[in-house]
Amino acid sequence: MNGELDELSEKEREKRKEDQIAYRNKQKTSRIFLVIGTICEIIISLAVIIFLFVISVILLARVFHFPDNVSSVLFNIFLVIDFVGGLAGGFFIYKVIGRWVINKWNLKDKLRDDVLNQFKTTKEFKEDYEKKNQR
Repeated sequence: MNGELDELSEKEREKRKEDQIAYRNKQKTSRIFLVIGTICEIIISLAVIIFLFVISVILLARVFHFPDNVSSVLFNIFLVIDFVGGLAGGFFIYKVIGRWVINKWNLKDKLRDDVLNQFKTTKEFKEDYEKKNQR
C-alpha cells in the first residue's frame, strides 16, 4: 500500500509540474503579447493624433478663413480635441487589431484569461455572464 501512495504522489507531482510549466508559458506569452501590443498602441495613437492634427490645420488654414484672434482660439480647441480623439481612436483600433491577432493566430489557449478579457466584445461578455449565471 505504501508503494501505491508513493506512485500517486509521484503522478500528482508530475501533474503539478506540468501545470506550473503551462502556467509560466501562458504568463510569458501574455507578457510578450502585451509589451508588443502596448508599443503598437502608442504608435497607432500617435498616428491618429497626427492625422487629426493635420486635418484640423488644413481645415483652419485652407477651408475656413477666420480672423487671427478667433483662429488661434479655435486652433487650441482643435488641438485638445485632436489629442483626446486620437487617444480614443488609438485605443479602439488597438482593441480591434488585438482581437484580430488573437483570432488569426489562435492565441486564446496561449494567453491568460485576464489578457483575453481586455479584447472581448460586448457580445462575448454577455455570453460569459449568461454562462456563469446558468451554473
